[in-house]
Amino acid sequence: MPEETIRTTPSFHEIAERGEAIYSEKYRAEMEKSFNGKFVAINISNGEATLADTGEGAIRLALEKDPNGLFHLVRVGHKAAFEAGWYMSCAS
Repeated sequence: MPEETIRTTPSFHEIAERGEAIYSEKYRAEMEKSFNGKFVAINISNGEATLADTGEGAIRLALEKDPNGLFHLVRVGHKAAFEAGWYMSCAS
């Protein structure tokens, strides 16, 4: 009986680690010179980067290229793709 290869889907953490490594090694230096604030979807399977003005746009374009890809989203020049926060207001 032939031995079957079982492919497991990487965890969110593994996708993020691979995506950050690919971005740092292949794309960060050049993209931060010209594309600050844009979004990049990194395909962790083949290392391809897809650039767009929005996060949704980058993922949509990347999925058109590779519908089965696994992607890590980066915002060029920022620590994270999105920021979240809250504030408290004390009105008199």
